[in-house]
Amino acid sequence: MLLLFLVELAVAAAASAVFRSRYAPWLHANKGLFVAGWGFWLPAALWFMDRVRITEHFSAAIGKVHQTMIGLHGAKAAVTQTKGYVVRLILLCYAMFCLSTLLSWAAGNDEILLYGVLLMLALPFVQFQQEAVRLKRKKQQMLMELPEVVNQLMLLVGAGETVQQALIRSISSKSHTNSSPLLAELALVVQMLQMNGSFPRVMEEFSKRCGLQEVSLFTTTLLLNYRRGGDELMLSLKELSITLWDKRKALARTLGEEASSKMVFPMVMIFFVVMVMVAAPAIMMMN
Repeated sequence: MLLLFLVELAVAAAASAVFRSRYAPWLHANKGLFVAGWGFWLPAALWFMDRVRITEHFSAAIGKVHQTMIGLHGAKAAVTQTKGYVVRLILLCYAMFCLSTLLSWAAGNDEILLYGVLLMLALPFVQFQQEAVRLKRKKQQMLMELPEVVNQLMLLVGAGETVQQALIRSISSKSHTNSSPLLAELALVVQMLQMNGSFPRVMEEFSKRCGLQEVSLFTTTLLLNYRRGGDELMLSLKELSITLWDKRKALARTLGEEASSKMVFPMVMIFFVVMVMVAAPAIMMMN
């Protein structure tokens, strides 16, 4: 087992050394995708990815990952993010295989290597589930923030501003756009509008980037009524606001129920600990 472990490290190190120059430009351009300590081993993972042609053999799975990355990072960065995700996954799986080999040698038990291989096979599903949860949380946060944006837009439009002016003013006045996925996307919308971008095209791209049904409803409402303005626009925004606030209340209720269910197990454990602490002295006195 020790010999196998040394061979595994030697193969990875040799591949990284040989193919470093081939992948150096891509790694330099996308160094923010990886942890700093992984730098030496990344060329080996990239070579393995190209050699095995993972994107061709696992096209269905890679397609799901790509769609998730579109939702998380946008269509422009999705290709790079997907490639970085696959490279990280290859490194994690190989590291788990090497660690299992080392533990198997240290414990003198070959079954540990088998367990490590099983964990390695389960790792892609765990990693994808984490990314899916991230996307779900992002969409939930966007849904929670959208009603406030619509309300502020209603106030500015009601004060006499056009939809485009109201959107620019409402987003430009906010300073924490980086911490909010919806405001970050709207800040990009404002930037494109200030560069004389076409309002319908900018809003359609915004809707595609968000990938949320409620955002699509919001953009459709604006595109259908922004030229006419007046009472029709205000009525449409008011109806949309009521719908979005109802969905926000339902989402808040769901999140509260999820938080309550997560507290059940810790509360049961605390109950048993307290019960033991209270009952133990009485039992000892009886004995």
